[in-house]
Amino acid sequence: MSVKQKLRSEIAEKDKWKLEDIYPGDEAWEEDFKRVKAEIPRLAGYKESYTRSSAELLRCLRAMHSLEETIGKLYAYAHMRNDEDKTVARYQEQYDRMGSLLVDFNQAVAFFEPGLLALDADALNTMIDENDDLKIYRHFFDNILRVKPHILSEKEERLLALSGEVRRAPADIFANWDSADVEYPVIRDESGREVRLTNALYGKFQQSPDRRVRKDSYLALHKPYLAHKNMLASSYSAIVKSHIFSARARNYPSTLHAALDANNIPVEVYHNLIKTTRENTGPLQRYLRLRKKILKLTDGVFDYDLRAPLFSMEQKHYSWQQATQMVMEGARLLGEDYVQQLKQGFEKRWIDVYENKGKRSGAYSSGTYGVHPYVLMNYNGTLNDIFTLTHEMGHALHTWYTINNQPIVYGDYPIFLAEVASTANEALLEKHLIDNAADKQEKLALLNTTLDGFNSTFYRQILFAEFEWRSHELVEKGEALTPDRLNELFGSIYQDYYGGEFTVLDETKALWSRVPHFYYNYYVFQYSTSFVASAALVSKIIEEGQPARERYLDFLKSGRSRYAMDTLKRAGVDMSSSEPVLRTIKRMDSLLDQVEELL
Repeated sequence: MSVKQKLRSEIAEKDKWKLEDIYPGDEAWEEDFKRVKAEIPRLAGYKESYTRSSAELLRCLRAMHSLEETIGKLYAYAHMRNDEDKTVARYQEQYDRMGSLLVDFNQAVAFFEPGLLALDADALNTMIDENDDLKIYRHFFDNILRVKPHILSEKEERLLALSGEVRRAPADIFANWDSADVEYPVIRDESGREVRLTNALYGKFQQSPDRRVRKDSYLALHKPYLAHKNMLASSYSAIVKSHIFSARARNYPSTLHAALDANNIPVEVYHNLIKTTRENTGPLQRYLRLRKKILKLTDGVFDYDLRAPLFSMEQKHYSWQQATQMVMEGARLLGEDYVQQLKQGFEKRWIDVYENKGKRSGAYSSGTYGVHPYVLMNYNGTLNDIFTLTHEMGHALHTWYTINNQPIVYGDYPIFLAEVASTANEALLEKHLIDNAADKQEKLALLNTTLDGFNSTFYRQILFAEFEWRSHELVEKGEALTPDRLNELFGSIYQDYYGGEFTVLDETKALWSRVPHFYYNYYVFQYSTSFVASAALVSKIIEEGQPARERYLDFLKSGRSRYAMDTLKRAGVDMSSSEPVLRTIKRMDSLLDQVEELL
């Protein structure tokens, strides 16, 4: 007998996010949409005047940012309504209309950067110096001037803006197919009962001590992706070509240069991360040997063995109330204000808690200026789900502190910093649980969870980053991304990282085809850099106390007011060096030492 997913209407209101804090309903959204659509063309009125005086420049900036704030709210409401149930046509249509509105806005403001760059630098500085209200925009202007070689003429910028929806199409198509159309096979759970696999159940089954359940759920999850391999290869190839189009249009030497330059990150940071890690896969392969020994895997280690518990600790189910309490306890070292903001998020319905039919899989945090952040979960009661919750609340609190301490021009944070706060939360929760373990067995299990984080958030994401870079490089050299070529590339990198004890199945080779982050344009490497940075920041908070905590909270409040690398350096981490990466790798070795000593 299969277990049916609940309908959206069957989920309790208290367990749904309160999107009414953005708009009380669809009618209010429609009113704002119509107003913004009417106001966008009026931005053209600033085109001839905004560089004539500091007052005109300020008026233009305020008009653009005012519309940008409302568009952010419109987009947040539309995409989260769509994500809560992708079978509702009304919300699919709202989300689609936002794509057009964003194109209209980008097209309308396409004059701004080329016109600003045509100004003499001394003339711009004079305008800033003579108007105190413009001084706050100094870093904003500097960031535009920095990329002057890659800003096109007004007509060319307009054409790029017009192509925005088309360039995003592969990502939107994949997201809709993956969330709304994919149906996984029926398998048998640990008790032999038939259940239809879902993404949330897959996460639970991959942590099962029963290897048959892990294997069956792993093979079943990949069936629809293998069955649609040609479509998925075409879809991924299309997004890669979209990235290449954008990079070449803006005169960048490669997609990697283009993607990283958005946050002023040197490409050497990316290459150094991969090179240093590739040269130091010893702890990862040591971890696999430990798994093979403890789990008694006589036929080798497979991908479906990497999330299984290493120790015979009962697989607990945690209520939602227990989960929220554990997240707050884990964050105590960040101070009372931080914990109170977490509590507010839990009590005031920032979070969409449970899975329902049509809901987007996985988890994320989403925010927009002027409204508190939101978190999407598909909570299933596992310890892994609690780590997911503390991860996403790390994002949410980063957003909360930023939007409450920065003007809208700096009111979000660079993607390069996006995963630091989330992984810091995870590290703090790990420390809290290990320090308060009831006995040796529980401590071993928690060390196991920490080591799993080194595998999934550090090594695995660098592996993904290498695949992303090399697949883009293939197309840049004129090669085609066929399913077989992509499988071969992904499988060979996987084998290199995990070593000879690991068996790469056809399903593992095709794993690239179900990773939505590969549509985000060199996003995944930042999980690893953030893991490295957060480990350093957490260790400083533990060692130094209040001074390090204040630096960390300053980091959360910084937004885009400084360049990302400078923000991290100010907090105490230099990502241009191999040292933080090597320190992280050594930390994994020391954790493995602790496990072996306890055993």
